[in-house]
Amino acid sequence: MSTTAQVDTDAPPPAPDPGALSARRAVGLVAGREINSRMRTKSFVLSTLGLVVALGVYTLIILFSKEGPAKVGVDRDAAALRPMLTAVADRATDVDFEFVSIDGEGDGGDRAEKLLRDGDVAAVISGDTAGPTMTVERETDPDLLAVVNAAVAEERTTRELEREGVDPVDFAQRVASSATQTKALEPSGNSAAEQFALILSSTGLLYFFFIVYGIMLAQGVVEEKTSRVVELLLSSIRPWQLLAGKLIGVAVVGVTQLVLLGGAAVVLAEGTGAISLPTAVAGTLVTMGVWFLLGFFLFAAMLAAAAARVSRQEDLQAVVQPVMVLITTPFVLGIALLSKNAHDPVIEWLSLVPPLSPILMPARMLLGIAPAWQVAVSLVLAVAALAGLTRIAGRMYANSVLRSGSRVPLAESLRLR
Repeated sequence: MSTTAQVDTDAPPPAPDPGALSARRAVGLVAGREINSRMRTKSFVLSTLGLVVALGVYTLIILFSKEGPAKVGVDRDAAALRPMLTAVADRATDVDFEFVSIDGEGDGGDRAEKLLRDGDVAAVISGDTAGPTMTVERETDPDLLAVVNAAVAEERTTRELEREGVDPVDFAQRVASSATQTKALEPSGNSAAEQFALILSSTGLLYFFFIVYGIMLAQGVVEEKTSRVVELLLSSIRPWQLLAGKLIGVAVVGVTQLVLLGGAAVVLAEGTGAISLPTAVAGTLVTMGVWFLLGFFLFAAMLAAAAARVSRQEDLQAVVQPVMVLITTPFVLGIALLSKNAHDPVIEWLSLVPPLSPILMPARMLLGIAPAWQVAVSLVLAVAALAGLTRIAGRMYANSVLRSGSRVPLAESLRLR
């Protein structure tokens, strides 16, 4: 007669000897193990090089997508107006036109029409300087029309002043001295395309790292449960020490890769002039690193706790899906709302609230539109949320990591012992 021993998988794990290792030593050993095992892999090196190459390709796309000034043809009859057109266009900071002569062989009208239809010029200005005609292929650019009207008005004013014996240059200087000065509360040195690039790069980079390293941590938790390595580890250290060490170790790997990519991005941006970066670039990188750590610990702790509830990689996707939604939501909101109106009150308030703040606030800071008080509030709320969620995640991890077989119910993983 034989008997089969029954294993109680719901029983709490045996408590490790508290005198075996200090808490700091235990966490440090686990963190070091994670760092060494992940940073020495070919996948880490190849992924870093691949992301640097991707940044280089993205920079080239931005450079080649930048359009030069729109060319505007000026025929022989309106040639006297060309210097004034150029002067007015140069004074306008939000337009970019180049006025070129279209004198050449053949009939002037036919040449102008050919240039317009071929797309060589955006418009053609012809006729008397007092009342010129602007010909376009389809629609008139309102900015160009404003420049032409201003140039015609200035040209006419100059002629009238000369007729009355008034020096036009002296008159212009006196008028300019009383001009209205403008002052921007939040000046921006970036074009719309550059702002979109900054938004996409900041939110996309953080989103990518949260997803990649969060899933990496979750898969490692399940792998340790499957191989029963976790049972050996928890015979010497406590569950919270194991979780803390894994979080710190993976975070160091992530920050290392983030700094390498951030440095490469700064070098590419400064070297090519593709994007105007904030003045304090070093401070910006430090800020991105701080937000990465806050966001990573926030999301990764939840992912690790969720992963501890299952014993197979096939079941991992189902339990981490709610956390993935929390990571994806601020990324989608950042692209949609910040690109539309970065000063929208909705995005301002959402960027204060965790778990949205680790992705939304760095993007607003990179654009230079986040007041200091909002940054401070978002940091305080993020730290408070991190403290609360890590306690909950630690409880879930401790209650679930040694239980094999079917998925641990959420209520049981949250129960107090």
